[in-house]
Amino acid sequence: MEEYQRAFIGRMVERLDAYAASEVTLPKLVQDLRGLFEVADPREWAIRDEFEDLWVDLDAECDLMTQPWAPPGLADDARLRRTIDAIRSWASRTADGLPAA
Repeated sequence: MEEYQRAFIGRMVERLDAYAASEVTLPKLVQDLRGLFEVADPREWAIRDEFEDLWVDLDAECDLMTQPWAPPGLADDARLRRTIDAIRSWASRTADGLPAA
């Protein structure tokens, strides 16, 4: 992975921090993470698969929390926190060039 790609993935941590500080909404976080990943455009299948697995969980939880069609009670704050923590860990490791956990 190229340095510029790691830099874009590292910026995901900044966006997660902005969400934690209530500076961005959950839908904006989901959108920003997807955008940063697309711009990074990593070629390694393992990195792509790891991100997609995490992002799809975040996107699904976001839908359950924000969409009017979502039945009440399906959203789970604890599941959201675990997913965000997992994305933070993945982005930090990947930006630092470390292998998957």
